[in-house]
Amino acid sequence: MKLIIVIVLFYSFSIFAQTHKNNLRTEETAIESGEIIKIYNNEKLESFTLQILADYYSNSFFFTKENDIITIKNRVESDAIIKLYVKDRKKVSEFLYKDKLIFYTEVIDFDIKKLPAQSKIWNTIYNDEKISYIYKDNLSKAAGDDFEKSYKLFLFLKTSENNATTDLIFNQIADFFSKEDAILRIYLSKYRDKINAESQLNKTGYLTTNELGKIKNGILWTQKTINNGEYHVYKNEQIIKSGTVNLKSFQEIFNTYYTENYNLQE
Repeated sequence: MKLIIVIVLFYSFSIFAQTHKNNLRTEETAIESGEIIKIYNNEKLESFTLQILADYYSNSFFFTKENDIITIKNRVESDAIIKLYVKDRKKVSEFLYKDKLIFYTEVIDFDIKKLPAQSKIWNTIYNDEKISYIYKDNLSKAAGDDFEKSYKLFLFLKTSENNATTDLIFNQIADFFSKEDAILRIYLSKYRDKINAESQLNKTGYLTTNELGKIKNGILWTQKTINNGEYHVYKNEQIIKSGTVNLKSFQEIFNTYYTENYNLQE
């Protein structure tokens, strides 16, 4: 009788292990200068690996999702980690190096009357979608550290910013790296600039706030009519310059301000 029970238990365990194994599926897609390897469990994307196989460079990036946090690591820059997650259906991004937070962004709803206190804020319009986020920049504390490839991925990888979920972002990243030119879009500057020029990315704000959430320094463009808007330049909590200009023309004004006043934001 004991022998029969043992046999039955062993058989049941074998069936379970085989079923679990059969629920896993691997999908490989070759792309320019590499490939992406996706692992599905019960047809749900569980993890994936991006293999970069260029002429003078090779690396492996590992994408996992656990406890609603997407983690991105790579073989060459093993101390660099990217974390993506969602807060109130808005994307939050962290770039860490040697366990130190180097860069942080959090998408917010921009309300000039209710801005977060003591924050740096960046506003854009990307393909007609308004996106605002607060950010923390500690790059100066990491001068000389080698995380170029990881940081470029952090900067240039595009996903949903608003009305997001971790599952949505995770699948969007996998879909992106399944495209033939995905690696080029991230790492080849001329190609990336060409693609970005074809998209509609416009900067509309670059601000810091005081302890009460009032604008301290910066520049902000606000749309007033279909074709026109108004911008203000702030210094020490006062408006020192204003003008009426369309969004396209404002880009040059913004770029000049940013170049001349970057240190003012610190």
